[in-house]
Amino acid sequence: MLPILKRDLYETKEACIAKGIDFNVKNIKIIFAKFFLLLITKVNQLEESLIAKGYGNE
Repeated sequence: MLPILKRDLYETKEACIAKGIDFNVKNIKIIFAKFFLLLITKVNQLEESLIAKGYGNE
């Protein structure tokens, strides 16, 4: 899972830079906020897929 998170953080950083948000200490809160929103979305999708496969309904 860590390589996926590392890739997602890199993609989030690159997307912010493309939008004109500099990657510095002042804007790191914005970058991490976008990253954690992406992380929560992925965790939610993982939860839904596991429930669909029958895990967690015990």
